[in-house]
Amino acid sequence: MSLGVLVDTSAHQKKVFEFQREVVDAIADGLSGGATESFVVRYGNEVEILQDWSPLDAGLGKVSTRIDVESGKNQRTLLYEALNIALQKLETATSANSKILIVVGEGNNTGGAIKYSQVAKRAKAAHVQCFALLVADHNLMGGRVRHFGFYLYDLASATKGRAYDVGNSRKNLDKAIRDVVKRVS
Repeated sequence: MSLGVLVDTSAHQKKVFEFQREVVDAIADGLSGGATESFVVRYGNEVEILQDWSPLDAGLGKVSTRIDVESGKNQRTLLYEALNIALQKLETATSANSKILIVVGEGNNTGGAIKYSQVAKRAKAAHVQCFALLVADHNLMGGRVRHFGFYLYDLASATKGRAYDVGNSRKNLDKAIRDVVKRVS
């Protein structure tokens, strides 16, 4: 299995940032038996590959300490650009039986030139199963489609993945990770 993880490092995530690190660690722990290679991309005002392809335990398991929230006021949250870069990387993962992409963040996209329709088309064509762990410090409206994250719900559904309203709850995170592991195993 090839695994890509995107993490929202925008300043608006500062109240849940430590929890987002826990989420990345939980992903590493949950998928340690199944993923053979992984990478991590952070996004906010810019998109950056924090950890390129590496074994899961050497990469994802250690990268959470290097994930830092952006300082200052956000002008953009380049989610779709980050999704596009991650999908390009997963397209090249030819040795994988399955390709998984997990987004950790609130789900908002502001600024940037990539449109959601481009991302959705690329994900379907590359046969990438997408998941979203929606993390925020406010109520996520319990499963209803929200303004932020709407397209992540759609992307997950269209690729046989799933989106989860994790909020800032360890209980919700544990349930979501168990379900992701079940769906990709």
